[in-house]
Amino acid sequence: MAQTVQRQWTAEAGLRMLHRPQPLHLRWATTDRPVSAGASAILGDNVVGGRPLRLRLRGGNQDLVTAFTQLPRRRLVLLGEPGAGKTVLAILLTLGLLDERRTHGEPVPVLLSLSSWNPRTEHLQAWVTRRLIEDYPALANEDVFGPAAASRLVTGGHILPVLDGLDEMPAGLHTAAIDGIDRIAPASPVVVTCRSTEYEAAVATGGMVLSTAAVVELEPVGAQQVITFLSAGRVVGDNRWAAVLARLRECPIGPLAQALSSPLMTALLRTVYTDPATDPAELLDSDRFPDQSAIEGHLLAAFIPAVYSHRLQSARDDALGAAPPRYSAESVRRWLTFLAGHLQQHRTRDLAWWRLHRIFPLVGRRAVGLLLGIVSGLVAGVGVGVGVGLEVGVAAGLAGGFGAGLVAVPPSHPLNANLRLRRGLRSGRRFMPGLAVGLVMGAGALLAFDVAVHMGATLGGGLETAAKVVCVTGLSAGFTFGAMMWLNTPADALSSPSPQSVLRSDGLVSAIRLVVETLGSGLLAGLATGRYGFSLDVGLTWALAAGVGGGLALGLAGRLAGKFQTGLVGSAWSWFLLTRVWLALQGKLPWRLLRFLDDAHRRGVLRQAGAVYQFRHARLQDYLAAQASSARRGNPLPRLRTPARPHQPMRAPGTQAQRSRP
Repeated sequence: MAQTVQRQWTAEAGLRMLHRPQPLHLRWATTDRPVSAGASAILGDNVVGGRPLRLRLRGGNQDLVTAFTQLPRRRLVLLGEPGAGKTVLAILLTLGLLDERRTHGEPVPVLLSLSSWNPRTEHLQAWVTRRLIEDYPALANEDVFGPAAASRLVTGGHILPVLDGLDEMPAGLHTAAIDGIDRIAPASPVVVTCRSTEYEAAVATGGMVLSTAAVVELEPVGAQQVITFLSAGRVVGDNRWAAVLARLRECPIGPLAQALSSPLMTALLRTVYTDPATDPAELLDSDRFPDQSAIEGHLLAAFIPAVYSHRLQSARDDALGAAPPRYSAESVRRWLTFLAGHLQQHRTRDLAWWRLHRIFPLVGRRAVGLLLGIVSGLVAGVGVGVGVGLEVGVAAGLAGGFGAGLVAVPPSHPLNANLRLRRGLRSGRRFMPGLAVGLVMGAGALLAFDVAVHMGATLGGGLETAAKVVCVTGLSAGFTFGAMMWLNTPADALSSPSPQSVLRSDGLVSAIRLVVETLGSGLLAGLATGRYGFSLDVGLTWALAAGVGGGLALGLAGRLAGKFQTGLVGSAWSWFLLTRVWLALQGKLPWRLLRFLDDAHRRGVLRQAGAVYQFRHARLQDYLAAQASSARRGNPLPRLRTPARPHQPMRAPGTQAQRSRP
């Protein structure tokens, strides 16, 4: 687990260029806000002369790991203003605790975003357990790791939760979250990050603190730190930054220095003006940028055009010999603005492709479920038709798909396919839920058959024959359902999945399910039923009655079980496919959405947390979401403003003149 987490966040730190050319030096110190317990509660017996002292911690990037490990209970709250670098320090702390000095048996730090936790409905340890299974699905493989491996890791004290972004939860949950975190054993290590103002307000409202946690706060970045950061890695002879650096030295408390006191804005500044053809000295224009807010708004607006000013070749493109994708800045902004608005409407920071269908209203989701159910039913009907005739089989399949689609709900998470052969009692038990669902489907079909008889339908063979037919059909279908559930087993090796790998895995499950579960169950049911030799009119009546009843029973059984839906209805891949096509037709998203998101991640617009994406910073998401909200009110998006180009003197005759900003 430690090796997996370390690989995951080392790669993410590299993409975020946290160490290149050199990290921005962040300073932190014990907060003066009234949000922490006394020194005696935090230090315990570690006091001088029996008298508790005031706790004073102070340091920089490299000191946080040492300070944290020296805390007796290893409980820390890291505060800071928006864009102060809280997530960056959380990543560095996670990696620092996982370096070669980590001794065997120490808890593994796992960085998790708090935006998806509701402390009023879910215990913290239950939520951490669920997130571990979502981010590291192999932990659910009982054949390899035993039963409830994720829960045993959490309750056994083997996981150190690094909980990032308490402020990203709804404001009404902040106090409950602090209480929920404090309810776990006081000796359990934990790290929490939050915006300073929001945390202070939550403590004041609830009147409680994390009782044994030290609270430190990030300090604003000083002008000299910004000068050092911007000077590092600069090309010799590049004087574009000279005026900006001079202004920071002359006026360390002016609007420019105030804006750059945020590490986020400093990082955006370097990104926006990386191109040698741009001129950062435009920020010194007091008419265009009179205050800190104007400078920050300009940097946020210019960030997307800057990072999409060139093509970016991926390793996959290199392997396939394909050209890198070309995106226009206007299209990118429209797509990202739509995604930011979608996340804001659902009050989340996690961009999970398997939840994108939430863009549809309830009626739209019902329509998608019906469509997927009918397509699945048609495939199953072809299999049934082999035994009882194509007309009867297709009628039964379409009726069953319609019934299942009426009560269909989107899957809550993607599925896995483990094709390795497994033996033993535990593997055999995976057949039982599928067999049970098949019998429920048969019972529903029998009930519908009985209703049809009482309504006056003439069915050859009577109810006794019908009972035999639906029993055999249910067992046949249940056998294939059980086989599919046996295949739907998490991977054997522990790894952190990417959104692309999760999509491929769920797509593989969907293909296998369509063949094994849908077509296979229909084929077995058709062969088992065909020997009864219904006439065409009786067969069609039976097909419609049993199909609708069995489909409804199957769909309701899946909803009640919470984890079983057959056919494409239960495929996150199929829901995503239809949603993506619909949004692409409307121009709201690109056709190859995952490729676009991966490209945005490599450009630093998005960050990856397990199988989901997030915007690189909440301020960027909030900025784009505000534009989306304005567009919904009928206001057009403002024109993209690219960074200014420096004035260049005319070259000597005979050379190509350089363009200059008019």
